[in-house]
Amino acid sequence: MQLERWHQIKDLFSAALEHPTADRAAFLDRTCGNDIELLAQVHSLLDAHESSLGFIERPAIERAGLAPPFEPWDWQGRRLGNYRIVSELGRGGMSHVYKAVRDDDQYYKEVAIKLLRPGLDTQGLLQRLRDERQMLAELSHPNIAQLLDGGVTETGAPYLVMEYVEGQPIDEYCEERGLSIPARLDLMRTLCGAVHYVHQHLMVHGDLKGGNILVTQGGVLKLLDFGIAKLLNASSEASQALNNQFVALTPAYASPEQIRGEPITTASDVYSLGVLLYKLLAGTLPFEVPAELFGRDAAAASGDRQPRLPSIAAEQGKIASYRRIARQLRGDLDVIAMKALAREPEDRYGSAEHLAEDMHRYQRGFPVHAHPPRALYRTRKLVMRHKAATVASGLFAVAIVSGIVATAWQAHVASNERARAERHLAEIRKLTNTYLRDVYDAAVNLPGATEVRKLLVENSLKHIAALESESQDSLEFKRELAQAYQRFGDVQGDYLGANLGDTEGAVQSYRRALRLREQVAQQSPTLADVSELLRSYVSVSELLAAQSKLDEAIELAEDADDIGQKLAAMPGATAPEHRMAAAARMLLGTNLSTVDLPRALEALQSARATFERLFAEQPKNPGARRDMALIHSRLGFAYARAWQYEQALEHYLPASDYAERLVAEFPADAAALRGGAFALNNIGEVYNALGQPDQALSRLQLALERVEHLLRIDPVNEQASVAVAYVLNQLGDSYLLKGEPATALTHLNRALRLVTEAPPPKPTDIAEVRMLPGMTNFRLGKAHALLKHQREAATFLAASLTRLEPLTADPVVGKDAQRLTEEARQLLQSAS
Repeated sequence: MQLERWHQIKDLFSAALEHPTADRAAFLDRTCGNDIELLAQVHSLLDAHESSLGFIERPAIERAGLAPPFEPWDWQGRRLGNYRIVSELGRGGMSHVYKAVRDDDQYYKEVAIKLLRPGLDTQGLLQRLRDERQMLAELSHPNIAQLLDGGVTETGAPYLVMEYVEGQPIDEYCEERGLSIPARLDLMRTLCGAVHYVHQHLMVHGDLKGGNILVTQGGVLKLLDFGIAKLLNASSEASQALNNQFVALTPAYASPEQIRGEPITTASDVYSLGVLLYKLLAGTLPFEVPAELFGRDAAAASGDRQPRLPSIAAEQGKIASYRRIARQLRGDLDVIAMKALAREPEDRYGSAEHLAEDMHRYQRGFPVHAHPPRALYRTRKLVMRHKAATVASGLFAVAIVSGIVATAWQAHVASNERARAERHLAEIRKLTNTYLRDVYDAAVNLPGATEVRKLLVENSLKHIAALESESQDSLEFKRELAQAYQRFGDVQGDYLGANLGDTEGAVQSYRRALRLREQVAQQSPTLADVSELLRSYVSVSELLAAQSKLDEAIELAEDADDIGQKLAAMPGATAPEHRMAAAARMLLGTNLSTVDLPRALEALQSARATFERLFAEQPKNPGARRDMALIHSRLGFAYARAWQYEQALEHYLPASDYAERLVAEFPADAAALRGGAFALNNIGEVYNALGQPDQALSRLQLALERVEHLLRIDPVNEQASVAVAYVLNQLGDSYLLKGEPATALTHLNRALRLVTEAPPPKPTDIAEVRMLPGMTNFRLGKAHALLKHQREAATFLAASLTRLEPLTADPVVGKDAQRLTEEARQLLQSAS
């Protein structure tokens, strides 16, 4: 929008406010004449549909006087879907938020439900709420309030079901508990991490303030309310529409460009983070902007002047606790806050992550990037970090006074600092290498080791990341950091191993490892470094394919295959390098299985030839046998996806044979038990598809025993819980095929309990996890239909359609979902 146009709209809006509400429409009709767009913009401004709602906050639109207060919409006691509304939590310009509970006899859970306020069900605002739902659906972060569900009311208005957060605004939380500066900085760094995650998903929040950031009694921070969030990768048309759309932001926290009505960017969120940091440190806002001011009036409240330094604001403030800490803010904390609050976006921190990094550097006593890089400043920081060296520093100072040349002193300090950093780095490397290589490798396949692996990697990452700024582009450091991220990704969501169920977190960790290894391989294209780079390509591609993001997964797999062929051709390449090259080609074949079967089989057979050669050379090597089990499993998968079950069985059977030999040789190895269970389940699933349930049952029973054992000894392992529910589904299917629906129900009801107790599937979960609720409900409906339980059958079949229909377009499981939905509709028709 042109700035002049905005001023015209704003001035007309102000004039309209001078008229009684009943007379405004006639006034606008007279003033706007034939300018329909101008009329629509002012009406939109008068509607003032702010959605900057914390759960407990009175809406800014009412405080500003832009709309009269309204009476609560009486939803208490009513139901929306499976949720019963208990009480009102708050109101925004656009919406009400209610506390509700899920009490549908499956489980009890407190939630928050966001509904459009009455009278605002315009098409534009309905779309705004739908957009917010889509944005939240793409975010899965421990410090962001999670979207749990959604639906539409009887009148067709969408609503959001969100995680209920019982907490205080971050500034009130810090104030009430009298938190120390380090504790406040820890909370701010956590918040920066959540905001950076939002930015990585190509969104900006747009209304960061205390009321939208709650901290629970347990100290867990939660970022709320994406009501005015904006997509950064929107189309030009959509982006323009967003820019032209008025949002009732909070002026005291809004960046100068937001107040001027310009497009918001990630830099706008960085500014708001700076405002919040300023308030947590100084006890006051950098600029006190009255909530009723907008546009030019709000900008004029601060003008072009800079805010006082936080240390000065704290010292001159009325709150004694802040006056006492004012001296601690001088220097680094002052410059950090002021850099975040720079008027021009390009002068601020480049990202929320960079702001968090500078706060962390301050906490550890390192020079902060916001401070001018002067030698004396760096020397002072060094002395503060190493207080034991202050006596030596004093002696050097005397020497300087005696005439030692300043440049020699600076060189000496730099040399000492480098040497000290190198010694420190060497000590930490030794410790983390022990964690990441020796201890981790010893624990990785131990049953019940998921929590141990998580702690090992988290501690290693913490120590390594603390030294990142001192790495001086060290290749060795980048190798170690990449290894830490790779293994953390394995713990988070390696879907073939024990994991915490955080698939998207695993993708992000794998991507970090990949970026680091690309840098290393570019400078050091050795066999070892190229092999590790290939490992990262395979990990990212494999998990993206499991998430049904096939386009990017196939592209990465093709890149991996190219790298693999170059690796195998490098001088000195031996069996490990040839194995990695074959693994990359196997991945390419697997990813192509659902879109191009001939090309997939060609790649898989090529990989098989390499694995068979390596197995012939080392038949007693457990890794070679594991590769043989895996390649036959992937070939079986390719045929099964094409519903060519006889051919699939020809590969699933030998895959199971290889896997069982590993189980016999390593009975306490969790990976061997898991691989053996998966192989047995694959055979059982194919025999069911062929209508031979008796052949399936014995294998599925053994698979169930193994995955139940893994779940009992490792309850933190989310993959084990999913595996149990999945095998129970196949057992239920076998008994349905045998005509024993009552027996099928015993297994399927157990599967339903596991599915219900698990967090709701997210769009970023692997395809099998997203498919499991719909598949379970379908088979339960089918069992009840066979038992003539018409009401129960209709309930479960309808639930299965709700969960399966969105998956029919999925590139991985779409055909299976389509087949089940068609059968569910037929059964539902019969049941009714």
